Amino acid sequence: MLAIRPMTYEVETSLSPKRVLRKLDGDLIEHRPTINILSQSKFMKNHRDDTIFYGYRTDAESFQIFHHTAKKRDGDSTGFYGKVEKTPNGSRIYGKFRKPIYAYVVGIIWTVLVLFLTLMLVALEEKTGAVCFAAIWLVGLFLMFWDNKKKFVRAYLDSFPPAVSKTDESDE
Repeated sequence: MLAIRPMTYEVETSLSPKRVLRKLDGDLIEHRPTINILSQSKFMKNHRDDTIFYGYRTDAESFQIFHHTAKKRDGDSTGFYGKVEKTPNGSRIYGKFRKPIYAYVVGIIWTVLVLFLTLMLVALEEKTGAVCFAAIWLVGLFLMFWDNKKKFVRAYLDSFPPAVSKTDESDE
């Protein structure tokens, strides 16, 4: 599935928000993905043989989670950008699955560049070349926004203990 549009997701857990955030702090290897390719490359190289969850807390109740598979170069993978809020039964983890901002910026630059070349070829009446560039554009967007990490991050979020209702079940 392509990760062009962010997808919302939420899960309720019996843990308090403080315990959810403590679990995240313990499970995640802290790394802030940036547009700096060298920083991202160095992190991926250091964890080349590890399958890990990484990310960081952005503030008191917000966080980001990403997944890295061993021996893969997946520094621009889909991540979960979420928050934790208190509920009567524990807490609610909610947020969006999306690509990092720089992936969208590169996608826009790619689209503008290929659109310009395609329109130039149409103006020169080179229909075959224009069709080829349109196909290259589609393949490029597919490769940039292919999503194969959301299932791992979703499984991690689903691993939190589910919330149980505090209603009295003896009333029948």
